[in-house]
Amino acid sequence: MSMPSADKPPVAFIGLGKMGFAMAANLQRAGHPLVVWNRSPEKAGPLLAGGATLAKSPAAAVQAANIVISSLADDKSLRAVVSGRHGLLRGLRPGAIHIGTSTIAPSLSDDLAARHKAAGAHYIAGPVVGRVPAAEAAQLVTFVAGAADAIEAARSVITTYAPMMVVVGERQSQASIAKLIANFLGASAMDLIGQTLAWAEKAGLPAPLVQQMLSGFFANPATSEYVAKIGERDFDTVGFTAAGGLKDVKLMIGAARDVKLRLSSAEALRAKLRAANARGWRDRDWSCFTDIDRS
Repeated sequence: MSMPSADKPPVAFIGLGKMGFAMAANLQRAGHPLVVWNRSPEKAGPLLAGGATLAKSPAAAVQAANIVISSLADDKSLRAVVSGRHGLLRGLRPGAIHIGTSTIAPSLSDDLAARHKAAGAHYIAGPVVGRVPAAEAAQLVTFVAGAADAIEAARSVITTYAPMMVVVGERQSQASIAKLIANFLGASAMDLIGQTLAWAEKAGLPAPLVQQMLSGFFANPATSEYVAKIGERDFDTVGFTAAGGLKDVKLMIGAARDVKLRLSSAEALRAKLRAANARGWRDRDWSCFTDIDRS
């Protein structure tokens, strides 16, 4: 661990789970003096050995810091740490900046922003994207939203653990939504991968072939083309029709059923393609089914 630097602002760090500990360790390596708090104080041991100070409560942890970072498991944990007689709002200095790195409800992000403003402080929603190894390597990505001047004041601290910092805007809930969309993309991709492999296994296809197909799909330029096509609602430049798409999706569902597998994603696609065809879109590009959710 690096020794604290006189030219680096002190940081209060709240929550030392696996992600939080890794992020706090990055701050310490960068020379930031640290005051830490965690429900289980023994987790702070290595940080204390590197020169950090352990506080008895969230309120006590933040009293001497202009920048506070929290890394907590869920909405309930964050509310508990912010509120109450020993909550960090009781100890925040005027003008202090609290960066919340947890994945929480967008409504809670806006509520926290209002409560911090009432207390004379700033709240930046800064949920991070990445797993523990990325946190340990200081290679996280973060979406941030809040007052522009507060974000700039905290930039050098945030980029210590998340060098890719995406500023979403001033409304804190927007950063939470961006993080949830990132997780939705990841979960949906995993669901697609899982259903594809299950279908292939039950049908007796060689696993290496299917893994190659999956890798090719996610690397295929056509995937990026469809991102632009759907984003621009360009459904009249037709590569494959909605009528043909519905026919193929029905075939997918039937083929999977033959090997006793239910393709829940394909069933959802069938419902949307049926709706698209019912709207008279049968001769538009089959990606038009995505507009069912947007109209």
